[in-house]
Amino acid sequence: MDRDDPFGRSPVMTSGTSLEALVIPVAAVVGLFVGSFLNVVVYRTPLGLSVSTPRSFCPTCDRQLAWWENMPLLSWLFLRGRCHTCHEPISVRYPLVEATTALAFALVAWAWHGTLPTVGYCALTATAYSIALIEYGGQRSPLSVGAVGTGLGALLLVPGFLVVHRGTALGWAFAGLAVGGITFGTMRARDPEGRNPLHHGRTALPLAGLWLGGLGWRPAVTGLAAWVLASFACLVAVRLARRRDEGTVAERRTAGRMWPVVTAPLVSGILVALAVSLGAAA
Repeated sequence: MDRDDPFGRSPVMTSGTSLEALVIPVAAVVGLFVGSFLNVVVYRTPLGLSVSTPRSFCPTCDRQLAWWENMPLLSWLFLRGRCHTCHEPISVRYPLVEATTALAFALVAWAWHGTLPTVGYCALTATAYSIALIEYGGQRSPLSVGAVGTGLGALLLVPGFLVVHRGTALGWAFAGLAVGGITFGTMRARDPEGRNPLHHGRTALPLAGLWLGGLGWRPAVTGLAAWVLASFACLVAVRLARRRDEGTVAERRTAGRMWPVVTAPLVSGILVALAVSLGAAA
């Protein structure tokens, strides 16, 4: 059966290992630098700050960082996790975001066997990760983050799919984008302020539709099933955590550590769906 058949197998191509051996490490290095930029996006966009100016700065003493203090992962290790000027601790979140983004990009390149759609899916990965980190931080992800990232991913997928002769997959990807966009619009119309916790992370819905649509129906269905299960697990965890709030101090601390992920079941479900569907398509 044609691998581009929307009613058949995934459009992910099988390519030579030489291409993968080149693209995967390159994707990982690019992911480190993109992860560094995501730290800026996650910190600044909820505050309404520009992501381009001023340059990166220490959030404690406000001093702008030199280039050697802003190298992904390496600078944090060299500075031993402290600002060079005020010596205040630098959150471990920064190198973790950089490292996990690099890992995610490498996995995307592996799943797509180093072919051109890797670029578009990496853009979508970075966008989904940004939205999730903002939501898990207790803030609402601005519409601009999802819109710009999803739009960039969609543009990159056009040549990506066409070059590998997967025009049908491109059509289904944009169909998924439309479905996700309509779902987002419906949620936004019913809850303009985003007060319903079940709607937190809804700006990732168009992205999820684009992602799943481009992988073929079987990975998409697998991803949707994982989405439902993950969201349900989050809701169950919330219920259990609320019960623990009435328990001992230790139990309340345990419940508190669960909140960042479980209280955003939509975005958590989307992340699981993206990962599972990509693995199913590989």
